[in-house]
This record gives sequence, C-alpha cells and structure tokens, in this order.
Amino acid sequence: MLQITRFTVACLFVFCPILSVSADRGAELINKVQIDSLMSYVTDLQENTSYQTNGQTFRTRNIHHHKATENVVNYIKTKFHSFGRLKVNEQIVGGVHNVIAVLPPKENSTSNRIFIITAHYDTIADREPNWNPLASSAPGANKNGTGVAAMLEIAGILSQYEYDHEIKFIAFGGEELGFLGSRNYVHNAVNNKQSLTINQSRKRTPESEKITAVFNLDMIGFNWRSDLVEVIANRDSAWISRALAISNTWHNIGLNIRRTQDEFIDIASHKPFWESGYSAVTLIESSTPWRDSQNYDTNPFYHTFNDTVDKINFRLVTKVTQLVLVTMDSLLTDMFNTDREIPKITFELPDTVKQNPLHISGTFSTNYPIDIVVHPSNVEANLDRENQTYDATIPLSPGENTLIVVAQYPLGAVSVKRSVVLEEGFIWKDVIISPNPVRFNARTEFRVEGNLEITSMHINVYDVHGSLIQRIEGVDDRLNKRIWRTWWNQQTVYGLAVSAGIYICNISVVSKGETYSFVKKLAIIR
Repeated sequence: MLQITRFTVACLFVFCPILSVSADRGAELINKVQIDSLMSYVTDLQENTSYQTNGQTFRTRNIHHHKATENVVNYIKTKFHSFGRLKVNEQIVGGVHNVIAVLPPKENSTSNRIFIITAHYDTIADREPNWNPLASSAPGANKNGTGVAAMLEIAGILSQYEYDHEIKFIAFGGEELGFLGSRNYVHNAVNNKQSLTINQSRKRTPESEKITAVFNLDMIGFNWRSDLVEVIANRDSAWISRALAISNTWHNIGLNIRRTQDEFIDIASHKPFWESGYSAVTLIESSTPWRDSQNYDTNPFYHTFNDTVDKINFRLVTKVTQLVLVTMDSLLTDMFNTDREIPKITFELPDTVKQNPLHISGTFSTNYPIDIVVHPSNVEANLDRENQTYDATIPLSPGENTLIVVAQYPLGAVSVKRSVVLEEGFIWKDVIISPNPVRFNARTEFRVEGNLEITSMHINVYDVHGSLIQRIEGVDDRLNKRIWRTWWNQQTVYGLAVSAGIYICNISVVSKGETYSFVKKLAIIR
C-alpha cells in the first residue's frame, strides 16, 4: 500500500532570494558550508528529541520504533521546509518512510533530467549483544547522521539557486533492513508514479523518471588518520566518480579520494538504483569499516551504543559536503548544458631535448572543472586556474617519445599529442680498474661501460708529478658497443718497468662526437 502525504511550502517569515552566478561559483559555494551547522544537525539526529511538551529524547531512529521514526521524519521535513523553496513529500510504503524534498527546475526549462542526493536516517546497534530495537538506544551519529547532515546542508545551499534540472533530496528509511527506502523509491521511479511528481503543472510521460545521477551519502565521519572518502561506483556510474575526483583537485578541497569500481558492492542505498540501470555512487569513509585499510583504522563504534557525535571528524564531514556540493552544481550548470564548450588545451615541444626529466607547460580554456594528465607516464599536471596554464615534469626515455596531454572532464576527454627526441647525455655506467692495487709484474685491465654507444677510448697514465707515463688505446666489445676495454703491463712509453707508487689514470671516451673523461687512481706495488 502506497501512501503519499503532501505538504504545502510557503516562504512565510523566510527570505529566500535566488542567487545569481558569481565569478567563482565553486569558492562561493564552498564558503557556504558551515561546520557548526553540520555539528548541529548530527547532534539533533543523535538525540532525536520530541517536539512535544514532554521533550522525550529517543536516542534512536530505528524503523521498528515508530514514535522515534515519526519524530525524526518530522525533524527532516521541518528542516527542508525552512529552506523556503523546496517542495516536500513523504512517501510511506509498508511503514517505511522516505522524505523527499525537490528543488524544481527553472520555470521555462524543458529538461526532464533529475539529479538526486540521498542519505538514510534509520539506525541500528546490532553489534551490541543486548540491543533491543524498541528499548535500546542507537544514536547513529556517524551512521548515518553525518550523511543526513551533509544532505541537509547541501539542500539548504542549492535551494538558493535556480537550475535547468530538477534536484531531489531524499532521506531514506529502512536502509538497515535491506535498503527498503531506496527500493521503494526506485520502484516508483521506474513506474513513474504521478503521486511522486513534485511539479504537477509539468506533464510527464508514462516513462520511467530520467534520473541522471545519484549521490548517496552514508557514514562519512569516522577517520582520524586522513581525510579519506571512498567513492563506490559501477561501470555505468564511473563518470560520477570521476567528476568527484576532478572537483576535488580543481577546487583544492584536499580529500584523499579512493575510487572503487565494483559491480557487486551492496553495502548502501546505491544498489537498488544500479539494479534499475541508474547511475549512482555512494560516498563512505570506507567500504569495509570493520577492518583496517590504507589510511583508515577500523571503526569500532558504528552500529553500537557508542556511535556518538564526539567520535566524528567534522573536518572530514565538511570536506565531503563541499565536494558533493560543488560537483552537483558543476553537473547542473555545465556538464548537461547544451551550449557548453569542450575544453581546449595547447602543448608545444621542440623536436629534440637533452634534459631528463623534462618540464613541460601549456594552456587550457574551460568553463568547468577538468584535470590534465600526461601519458604515458600518467603524471597529473599542476593547474593555474587564474591564468589557465598547466605544467608538469615528465620522465623521458632515450630516443623518440610520444607525449599525450589529456584534459579530462566527467563526460569525456580531449587530448593533444606531440613527439620529442631525447638526446641523452653520456652517463658512465661502470668504470673498472682491476686489479687495484696491482703488482708491478702483472697486467691491469681497464673496462668502461656507458649508456650510449662509444666510438673510441684512450687512457693517459700520469705519475704524481703530472708526467705522462703511458698512453693506451681501447677496443670495443664486439657484441656491445657501449663497453670498451684495454690493458696495461706497467711499462712506460719507452718499454721500461714503472716504479711502485700511485698513478693517475685519465680515461676518455668519445660518444656521438663528444668527449667524456673520468679520473681514477691506480696503486702499483712490488
């Protein structure tokens, strides 16, 4: 049985101006996210205090506790209403409550795309041996008070703007019972139930809702080692994951993003969307919070009595909120704008270079976030957004190198390709004098190896007074022209045996017309 309750929205006592686009929209949005507001939301959700005169504090939002559920649903609806421009519905299916708040598109918009931000509000504490859903607490500050708080903060900010596309903010119930809330919503979205349409003046076709992207926020606040957030995607939603990573770099948010693409991860409310062919991602502190992983320590508090606000890293929650906010705004204003221009990049190289690694630079032109990566070394370029330039330091290989500079954006990429020849300077890979020291009646071998082919080799041997004792020519290795050898029998140019002592050996080779020298000492003993 489906029950829909409609709430009228009025801007009584609420000033809700529609803001225009600023020169730096991303910075404007990021500055609107307030850590105090996020902390207040999470604390309210944890306590779940009744609005009635008795002021009962439930400290749970479990679906089986009907009074606690009714109270948190009313809290979320009240917050949505306070933002002034959202249309608010409550979807009830089999006792599972979803709160749906919609920011309608511009009045003259012809788009039927829908963008969604979701978070589940229900809680459990089933990792406690004596937990009772009707009598015990399940504060759920992190799981998933943090996700709901981020969603509310984003809703309040985005509702100040107008977009060509519809945005829905959905607080799901029953997530902890097999994602019932999201399953109920997706079922009705696929069948396009008119009762869920928020702009009744716009006629919809009987087709499924055209959901373009879903951002699900679930448990984003417990990590004290690093500002890590894991983004779970499947193949069809990888572009959303990429959009988040690009926004993180472009806006210098400073998150450590772990992108996980796995069709079988079913730990959150994205799963029903995947099953119906919709693009959805979940942002979470870790897809395996019960164990350590890189930059993440096991979370011992989720699904326990101790999942409370004092355990939460609100710096991390703030950054995740900022990331989803600016990414959503970029998708709404740029990516799906039919008039958008594809980014342009320039990249010039000389035909030959001698320095390695090589510093390269270029320019880019874009109205929306991108990142620039240089292949085949996969080096991410540094971007100067103000001057629209980029630079990177690229390792080269001797000879011809083909460099591809790729500007990536969520829905595609553009690239330029250039070739450059590295004329690498000569490097002494090995210089051997053996044996050293050597007896006056034995032979000394000289062996050199370079990184380039050698065309000649000679050795001048001097005594400690600088007098030339002998000049010796080398011969190449027939199988490897980078290796040359020669020998000395400890005699002077006149055929006389040298005295015991220290001798200076100046070893010279010629490679590609250039002469390179190396000096080593040789000790001769009797």
